[in-house]
Amino acid sequence: MFQFLVFIRPCALQAQQFFAARGPRKLNAVLAAVFCAAASSAAHAGRPMATDDAAVLDEGACQLEAWTEHSSALNTSWLNPSCNPFGGTEFALGAARQQDRRDSTSNTALISWQVKHLLRAYDEQQTGFAVATGGQHARASGDNEIFLKGIATMPLRGDSLLAHVNAGGIRQRDQRGGNYRGTWGMALDAEVAAGTRASLETFGVTSTGANWQLGLRRELIRDRLQLDASIGSPFGRWPQGRIVTLGLVFVTPSLKR
Repeated sequence: MFQFLVFIRPCALQAQQFFAARGPRKLNAVLAAVFCAAASSAAHAGRPMATDDAAVLDEGACQLEAWTEHSSALNTSWLNPSCNPFGGTEFALGAARQQDRRDSTSNTALISWQVKHLLRAYDEQQTGFAVATGGQHARASGDNEIFLKGIATMPLRGDSLLAHVNAGGIRQRDQRGGNYRGTWGMALDAEVAAGTRASLETFGVTSTGANWQLGLRRELIRDRLQLDASIGSPFGRWPQGRIVTLGLVFVTPSLKR
């Protein structure tokens, strides 16, 4: 799954820059905010979490994530298909259309990708591990980002309460050059009712402030269709940094069965 979010830009700093910036600097802040929010279903965490988990789709299965993000300044729509053709590796390729709510003629196209490889699956007693790499490209500006992260999922109370931990790095390149930063994310993922899970997480990039997000996901059709939603912001930036998402996840049966 592509989870953008947790491993991408210094989100809190970029959220502050968005409301103060103009011109090219504002575009950079816009792209950063979107990548932070996206980033990263019924079988594992996925949407709407920003923190990734140590799991992949079943071998031969595919899924489609579709969601919208809304902030005080932006509306963004995402489509993110992914598949697992080989058993231990999941591939995702997504696209987004972003619109400035104060300028209906201002649209931005984004392309994202991720490859996640499962090292060891988690269960009710065993910690699982995975690694992922991915990135994002803004077609208008040519800005791009590439990340690499390690992922761990730990059962705290069997499958009913899980902890997800991410750590890695990101390379960001724009017209002014490039830089490297560390990334991190931590989440609690709990079953609150049959077919319903809630998540609480914090994530960020080194040398910047942290972000928080609360998520909820509900299986409408077991292992096939999920409805999810989230709300969050950089710490200390509510309500101007608030981001709300609403999405659906469709999962196919394994084509190899």
